[in-house]
Amino acid sequence: MKNLLVWAALATPLAAHAQQGYTIQGKIGTLSKPAMAFLSVRTNGVRHLDSTYLHNGAFTFKGKVDEIKEAHIMLKHDNKPANPAMRQKFDVLDFFLENRDIKLVGKDSVKTAKIVGSPINDDNKQLEAYLRPYYAKFDDLNKEFRDKPDAAKRDTAYLRTLNMRAAQYEKDAAQAKLTYAKTHPTSYLALVALTSTLNDEADAVTAEKIFRQFTPATQNSELGKTSLQRIRTLKMTQMGVEAPDFTLNDVSGKPVKLSDFRGKYVLLDFWASWCGPCRRENPNLLKAYSQYKDKGFTILGVALDKETDREKWLKAIETDGLTWPQVSDLKYWNSDVAKLYDVKALPMNFLIDRQGKIVAKYLRGDALNQKLAEVLK
Repeated sequence: MKNLLVWAALATPLAAHAQQGYTIQGKIGTLSKPAMAFLSVRTNGVRHLDSTYLHNGAFTFKGKVDEIKEAHIMLKHDNKPANPAMRQKFDVLDFFLENRDIKLVGKDSVKTAKIVGSPINDDNKQLEAYLRPYYAKFDDLNKEFRDKPDAAKRDTAYLRTLNMRAAQYEKDAAQAKLTYAKTHPTSYLALVALTSTLNDEADAVTAEKIFRQFTPATQNSELGKTSLQRIRTLKMTQMGVEAPDFTLNDVSGKPVKLSDFRGKYVLLDFWASWCGPCRRENPNLLKAYSQYKDKGFTILGVALDKETDREKWLKAIETDGLTWPQVSDLKYWNSDVAKLYDVKALPMNFLIDRQGKIVAKYLRGDALNQKLAEVLK
């Protein structure tokens, strides 16, 4: 994630600064009314918006935050109404808001304005510089792909190597963020860096160890609490832990329990009849099921369909020829089991061993067959 500011809710700053509040003084060229500046600050999921006109390029915002927050300043250079037929271009600065006297100075754009008087934003510049070489690899990879002839862009072997390199670059960038977090335990940005690594593949045990090294104020911040909850959720589906048990009804209304499949390798497959990528992946599941079903392997499908789409769910099972057990509470994204396994995108799956422990997740295509060949020799 190149822009770390989405995680910018950090530890409470020094008490003296918390008492005085913040003042943002901006100077962007010579813009004047009708040009306007908008300040957006999000607290506990609620966005707070302030606005003011520019006078000869100058504008001021004053207020107070209980801890460092993610903030955005957007400049609207004129009063022309937005054209829905055209892609809008916004002049926006993402930054960290703390209770300081902050100055923003730019020639003609707030997006490129220099931030003065804010230690947390100075730290952020250092973190960005530290991570820049890692993100440069992604830029080079994108350029390489753009420069390839159309035939090469469609070559599956080349695309496979491209994805493998991108995956490795992502791992390298994540490791760099973890290293930063471990070596800067008193820095607000350490929490920012750590939180940005908490994807589905993250090592939650390692992440928690790093988190526990942060200051109490950082741990108890809004972002700290959110991050710790994310870590705890990830630990529930961490590879090597026992898969959370559940019971759901199958297509005939009969309750099916995950733990009933102990003694077999089970692919817990989250999908839906309306999910195109899921339906395209089903032939791979059919192939794997046919090859390994007599070797101690099965699949348990969990559908995130709606109650009103029950017939579509049943039709998809029939059309795609899915002969393994299928269950659902038909609650769409409100499925209790999807929440239990922190499923936020489809398709998603977890491979569970004979003892009920998670040994792999998000296995698609060749990756599934390779893993099954490994564990079911």
